[in-house]
Amino acid sequence: MDSAAPEARLTAPEWNTDESRSLMALLPLETKIQIMSYISTQQSLSRLSQSCRAWYGPATQKLYTRDAKRHSSFAIKWMAAHAVDEQTTDSAIGTLETSRRWGGEIDAIQWRLPPSDGTQLNKDQAMYGTSTALHIAVFLGNIRLVETLLDMKASLTITCRDLIWKRMGSEKVLRRVSYFESIFKDMYFGAAFPIFLAFLKSDPHMCKLLAERGAGREAWNFYESSSGLKALSILHFAAADPTTDYRQWQCLFDGFREYIDEPCPRDPKDTPLHVALKSGCTQGMQIAVESGADKEASNFHSHTPLYQGIRAISYTESRETLEKPITCLRKFVELGASVNSEAGSVLVLAVEIYAPNPVNQPNMRQLIYFLLDHHADVHGTTITRWKTSNVVHEIVLASTSSDHKNPLAVELLKELLSDLLDRGFNLRTPDPKIPSPLYCVLNYRDAKPKWIFDFLCENGAAIHEREVDSAFIRWCEMFWWWRRNENSAWWKHQGQEDKVFLKWCEDPFNAWWWQHVEHISPDTVSLAYEEAFAKSTRQLYDILTHLPLPAPSDDLLIGAAFNATKLWCWRIVVHREFEDNFLATWSFDEGENMIHLTVRKYVDECRYAPADMVLDIVHLRDKGVNIRSPNSHGQTPLDLLLKLGSRKDAFLELVTLLEGKMGAEGVLETTT
Repeated sequence: MDSAAPEARLTAPEWNTDESRSLMALLPLETKIQIMSYISTQQSLSRLSQSCRAWYGPATQKLYTRDAKRHSSFAIKWMAAHAVDEQTTDSAIGTLETSRRWGGEIDAIQWRLPPSDGTQLNKDQAMYGTSTALHIAVFLGNIRLVETLLDMKASLTITCRDLIWKRMGSEKVLRRVSYFESIFKDMYFGAAFPIFLAFLKSDPHMCKLLAERGAGREAWNFYESSSGLKALSILHFAAADPTTDYRQWQCLFDGFREYIDEPCPRDPKDTPLHVALKSGCTQGMQIAVESGADKEASNFHSHTPLYQGIRAISYTESRETLEKPITCLRKFVELGASVNSEAGSVLVLAVEIYAPNPVNQPNMRQLIYFLLDHHADVHGTTITRWKTSNVVHEIVLASTSSDHKNPLAVELLKELLSDLLDRGFNLRTPDPKIPSPLYCVLNYRDAKPKWIFDFLCENGAAIHEREVDSAFIRWCEMFWWWRRNENSAWWKHQGQEDKVFLKWCEDPFNAWWWQHVEHISPDTVSLAYEEAFAKSTRQLYDILTHLPLPAPSDDLLIGAAFNATKLWCWRIVVHREFEDNFLATWSFDEGENMIHLTVRKYVDECRYAPADMVLDIVHLRDKGVNIRSPNSHGQTPLDLLLKLGSRKDAFLELVTLLEGKMGAEGVLETTT
C-alpha cells in the first residue's frame, strides 16, 4: 500500500521558497488554473500545492476537487488507512475536513472498477475504490476516527468488497474468514457491512460502538436468484464464533436481541442457534440461550437446533473432531433443550448416524445414552420426505453396512438393541405408522444379516397384520426356518398332535406370522404352494396342507405342479383329493386334461418310472378323467404319446394301456 502514498500525502507544508522572487508565485489565478489543467497526476498537484503559499490554496482545491470527482475521495481513504496513532489520526481528520470542503464525500465508493493490469498499485486502488473511509477505520480499529466519521454522518449501510481483508488482513483474520466460509457453505463471502469488519477483527468494543451509533444487524449481503439481494445477520456469525470468552459478543446479542430467532434468508433458514449447534460452537450456543433464543425454533425443514446439531455430525470425518460438537449438544440439553421434539426424534437421528459404523463412533454412542438418560422417547420417530423411522428401524437399515463385518460392530449393536428393549422399546407392538422392524429385515434384506433376524425373533418381534401376506411368503422361501424345527411334523406325533402343534406355533421363528394366520389371503396361499413345489422335498408342502389356511386355487395348484422341476410335485397333485367331478371336467392350456399332462411329464422326466405313470393314469381314469378325450388339436393322450415318443422301456405297453387293449395289471406286470 505504500506505493499509493504519494497520491494523497497532504500534510501541512513547510515553505522555504522566497515567493517575492518566484515568477511562478506571482502568476495570476487564471493562469495558475490553466497550468493545473495540464497536470495529469495527483502526485504532481500535491507537490505543487506544497511548493509555496501562493500555490497551496489553488492547487489544494484542484487536488481535492479532482480526487472527489475522479478517484472516489481517495485521499480520505488513504489517510484513514495510515492513521495508526494520535498524530496520523490528527492528519487523517484534517485531510477529511479539507476534502469535504472541496467536494470530498466520506461515503464515496466505486463498485465497478476499470480493468486492472495486476500491479500492486492497482490492487490497492481497487481496495480503496471499493471501500469507504469508515470501512477502513473500522477494520483498523481506530475508534477515534470512526467516531469522527460517524459524527459526520458516515453511512453504516454501505458494504465493501472482500479486498479490504485480503489486502489488509492478518493471517488470523484470513483464518477466521476461511472458518466462516466453511460454516456458511455455498454463499459468496464478499459484500460486508462495517460491523462485520469489526467482527472479523474480533473487536467487541468497535462492534458495540457501531451498534450504539445505529448499525443494523446486517453483516453481509448475498444474492439469491429467486429473491434478489439478502442480508445475513451478524448474530449468525457470532453464534458460530469459537471464541474462548463466550461473553465476547454479549454486546451483539444484547444490541440485536429482537432478532435472536431470525432465520437465515437462505434455506434451510436456520436461526443463529441452529448455526451454533451445527458448527458445534458451545460458546455461541450458550450466549444465544442466555439471550433468550428459542431452543425449539424450527427451520424450513421443521428441525430444531438440537436436531440440526446432531444431523451435522454425520458429515464429520474423524473421531477426534466429534468431541467438540457432541460437547456442545450435551451442554445444550443440560440448558433445557427438549430431547423429544414433535418435529422429529433426535434419538432416532443419533442412532441413524451411529449404527452404520459403531466401532469408530464411541462419542456418538455416549450421546445416545446421554439422550436416553435424559428421557428421550425410545418409541420416537423421525419423518422425512424419504421415510418414517424409529431407533430399531435405523439399526435394521444399517445392518448390512460393510463395517458390520467387524464382530465388534455386531456386538455393539446387539448391546444397544438390548438396552433399548430394557428401556421399554416394544417389539411386540410395532408402530402402525411405519413398517415393523422384522418386516424390514424380511422384505428388504432377505432376513439378512442373520444375527439381527434372530435377535428380533428371539425377543418376540411382531409384524403388522397388513404385512402378513408378503412376510408369510418370505417364511416359506427361507427353508432353514421351518426345516430345523423339530416340531414341524406335528401331525405325526400320535396322541400329542395338539401339544406339539402348540409348541410349533409358539416358536419365535413362527409366532410372528402365526398370530395373523387368519388374515393370510387365498392368493398368498397359492403362492406359498408354488414355493413349496420349488423345494427338493415335500416338507413345506406337508406343513401347508396341515395348517388352517384357505384352500389354494385348484387351477393354480395343478399349473404350478406341472411347471415344477421336481417330479414329486406332479405326482402328489395327481393323487390329491379334489372336489367331486373336478378332475373329470378340468382342462389345462389347449384343452388338455390331467392324463395329457401326465403323458407330457412322463416324456420329459427321465425319472418318471413307467410303473408310476401307470398308477397315476389309472388313478386319474378312476377319478373320471377321460382317457380318450382330445385336446384342442384333436390329440388324445395316446396320440400325444405317439407324437412325442419315448426311449423308455415299456413304451409299447403304455401305448397298449392308453388304447384300452390291456388292463393296468397287465401293464404293471410288464413294467416292473
